[in-house]
Amino acid sequence: MKRKKQLVFVLAGFLLGALFASAIWLRAGLKPENEEAEGRMEVPAAALVPASSQGGLQTSAASGPGAGARSEGRDWDKSAVYNGGDIVVYNGCQYRAKWWTTGEKPDSSDVWENLGITDGKAAQPQGTANVPVDAEAPKDVSLTDFKVVGYYPSWKPDKLSFVDFGILTHVCYAFAIPTPDGGLRDLDNPGTARELIRSAHENGAKVLLSVGGWSYNDTPLEGVFMEATATPEKTAAFAENILSMCREYGFDGVDMDWEHPRTDGTSAAQYESLMTLLSDRLHAQGLLLTAAVLSGATADGNIYYDAAAHTNTVLNAVDFINIMAYDGGDGPRHSAYDFAVNCGTYWKETRGLPGHKVVLGVPFYARPSWADYGTILESAPDAWDKDHVSYNGMDVYYNGVDTIARKALYAKEQLGGIMIWELTQDTPDRSKSLLEAIRKAAE
Repeated sequence: MKRKKQLVFVLAGFLLGALFASAIWLRAGLKPENEEAEGRMEVPAAALVPASSQGGLQTSAASGPGAGARSEGRDWDKSAVYNGGDIVVYNGCQYRAKWWTTGEKPDSSDVWENLGITDGKAAQPQGTANVPVDAEAPKDVSLTDFKVVGYYPSWKPDKLSFVDFGILTHVCYAFAIPTPDGGLRDLDNPGTARELIRSAHENGAKVLLSVGGWSYNDTPLEGVFMEATATPEKTAAFAENILSMCREYGFDGVDMDWEHPRTDGTSAAQYESLMTLLSDRLHAQGLLLTAAVLSGATADGNIYYDAAAHTNTVLNAVDFINIMAYDGGDGPRHSAYDFAVNCGTYWKETRGLPGHKVVLGVPFYARPSWADYGTILESAPDAWDKDHVSYNGMDVYYNGVDTIARKALYAKEQLGGIMIWELTQDTPDRSKSLLEAIRKAAE
């Protein structure tokens, strides 16, 4: 009898141990592979940048529904469990899971990263009118010249003397912030804006009011743009408020930085309505309209599905586009030369834009640290002739003088110019200045 009791206790202990181990295993399985990804907001371009969002992504294998082995992008299954790195296909687009997920739609959850459309062709958003891109030269022939476009952040009012406006053809004052009712917040540092306009005009450069950006006070602005253009009446009021601010300060036009219109839902149509209205109103007054746009392609050469939300109608309406060809990812994917060529190729060849309307964006900052190029030079004086160094204990990637010059030469030969995010991040040392490297390449 005693031995039977001992046996019962042993079996009970074994079962309890197994249950405890199973609970630990299940808990581990539910934990995201990258804890830092939880609650972290990725910053896509030009301003933060105008955001924005969005970066190139490496292709990896995926597990299909209920499968243990990985395979290339099967159709997404809402009942399946996916782990970080798994790739699925949803609505004609590939997505990669950042961490463990189930039941979360790829096109509406931060768990998924968009890898681009699956057939390698530019998708056109449904329900949005498109016409062939007009490749004729603009009425203002100066727009066919090589453009050097630089963003100046409103939150750095003490850096105006830092910028050589003589090298620039266009400056974008970032940002005018939209409100949900179709208005604009009062412009930050209005005195700086007026002084910038005066200095730029004295050097023959035009100044554009950049509207939007990725976020305001850490809140993404995409939803604000959607509300501000929710009806034709609100869209008309929004356009009028933008024009009023242009007239008040004497800007030479508008740079729209909506980050970013999407092909799903009504986003692309609302964006198109706003842009065509602004185009008609601005051009009637001899003012410019430009747009900051998605890179269009990833660092791997895949096409971003949402780039098609910049419809042909919009591309015809603007004087030129500023491609956010950076934030392709942390490390060497951030803004390599090949990534820049992928971006230029998408907008010029895949979408058919004339070269003079395609302006290639370059970063004056590093990833993953987000440190300014000039700040990096202060701690690593030889960083100017490299594209990555060790900074604050981490490997950071950026564009050194040679890479910036190489991109500028490519843009001069194939596209319509270079765009910079952002001007104050350069170094005052002209021998190592990225802006000076652009000037030399553009000669």
